[in-house]
Amino acid sequence: MEKIMDKDQKKIMLLLTEECNLNCLYCYEHFKNKKKMSWETAKEIIDSFYGEIPPGETALIEVFGGEPFANFALLKKIDSYIEDVYGDRNTYFETTTNGTLVHGPVQEWLQERKEKYIVSLSLDGTEAMHNLNRPLLSGDGSYRHIDKDFFLRTWPGKCQAKLTLSKATLPHLAEGVIHLHKLGFVADATLPTGIEWNFEEVGEILNGELEKLVKFYTDNPSLDLCTLLNFDLRLWFAHLKNKHRFCAAGELTKCFDTEGNIFPCQGFAPVSLGDESSKFQNYDCSKLDLTSNNPCVGCRFFFLCPNCYTANLATSGCTHLVNLGLCLSYRECILASAKIQFNRLKLKKVFSENDRLVLKAIEEIAGTIESTDSPLKGICSHVCDRDNSCC
Repeated sequence: MEKIMDKDQKKIMLLLTEECNLNCLYCYEHFKNKKKMSWETAKEIIDSFYGEIPPGETALIEVFGGEPFANFALLKKIDSYIEDVYGDRNTYFETTTNGTLVHGPVQEWLQERKEKYIVSLSLDGTEAMHNLNRPLLSGDGSYRHIDKDFFLRTWPGKCQAKLTLSKATLPHLAEGVIHLHKLGFVADATLPTGIEWNFEEVGEILNGELEKLVKFYTDNPSLDLCTLLNFDLRLWFAHLKNKHRFCAAGELTKCFDTEGNIFPCQGFAPVSLGDESSKFQNYDCSKLDLTSNNPCVGCRFFFLCPNCYTANLATSGCTHLVNLGLCLSYRECILASAKIQFNRLKLKKVFSENDRLVLKAIEEIAGTIESTDSPLKGICSHVCDRDNSCC
């Protein structure tokens, strides 16, 4: 199923539980526990949400955790209630699961609802990579506890497998991405946001793995690029308007924690920040608008960079200060994407206007990356007041 979210889409995120049965190396949720959302809290949120959605319109509910299927009983009750009371709206559910609890009755239930559930699987590449990154709480590997065939069979050609790298698995990035493609998943790959990402330490390894992927995708031109390399290079020519933002956190969506408190997204909730989350409850999200003195505002990579407020907060202590290691790493990913797209365009006999625009972007991107350092160097410390009052 395609993503159905658009700029006018009504969406909420429900943190069904703060519990998880894995202990992933890079997890940004540092305060997991046994808390679960109650039915009373969920019903109150749902009734308020649908009060703003007229019959016939589309709504998206993202269920999150912890591991969302650790509170499967509540998800079933939410689904039934919405079908009975708000069945005249077009409701879709979205979730990412570690897959270890998706067996038996859970599989049967999802199979019956596969048309309205957008399900992604956290799968960190090969079995060795995955088990290193994503052990069970007991310490055993979790790979063999996932019924991968169920996800491929239920959402054929559409199920996304999300590979998150750690420093330990980075040397196997290409192998992991290729493994996901061979299994039949839509390959996702991201750099971690829950740990410090030092480009000086990882840059050479990252570039070596990206070159392997450049060759793989050049040799397999029919494959969609994994998300780590899937950039619309035409955005190089996009222009910032009056309002500058990294994402729509707190604007197009609201995140409700297990107690029903509201946060801009799950990365600001108590399961991620603990007591520090209190300052982001009912947060004035206009504070996430970027000011003109933020170095990202003047960066040509602004619309290509997958920037994240909570990743910034975790690594720099402020939502507005980008981690330099991630900045430089994503530039190398953009350059690798440009190489792949150039190689694929060479196979064409006739160029469209979009093709010509991409070629022009490739030329400028390559020149920019090869001839300049990151504009963030020496500037980040001047973006915010010393007390980080903007956050």
